[in-house]
Amino acid sequence: MSDSKFNLTALIPWLLSMATILVGIQQFSEKQAQANREPFLQKQLELGFETSEVAARLASETDATKWETARQRFWQLYWGPLSIVEDPSVEAEMVNLGRLVPKAPSPSSDLPMTSLQGPSYRLAHAIRQLTLTQWGIDLPALPARRSGAN
Repeated sequence: MSDSKFNLTALIPWLLSMATILVGIQQFSEKQAQANREPFLQKQLELGFETSEVAARLASETDATKWETARQRFWQLYWGPLSIVEDPSVEAEMVNLGRLVPKAPSPSSDLPMTSLQGPSYRLAHAIRQLTLTQWGIDLPALPARRSGAN
């Protein structure tokens, strides 16, 4: 019996040491995975805010020069950077807005383009939801209460 007690007393500290090492490795891996995600999430957040701002400018700007700058930036975001970080919901709202945003400069007499207000608002909500989900923030959904948002 003394042999089994000896084996057990030697085995328990070894098992505890191994468990501690495994937990440490797991915690390190989780922290490293989060550290690897951080730059992506930051860029996603930055591009989400910029995209929402550009869409809002397209829907409300009356200055033709500023509107044209926003239109050009919209198409740059549409065809490039936003596509890297968007989810299917944001993509769908960008496509919906893109159907309405002229591909060529628009005459200043058409400004502001209030027809873009609803799609811009829905895009902002999709970006908001993506951001909340990705950052693990729990806020209630916002109802579409603004006129023209439906």
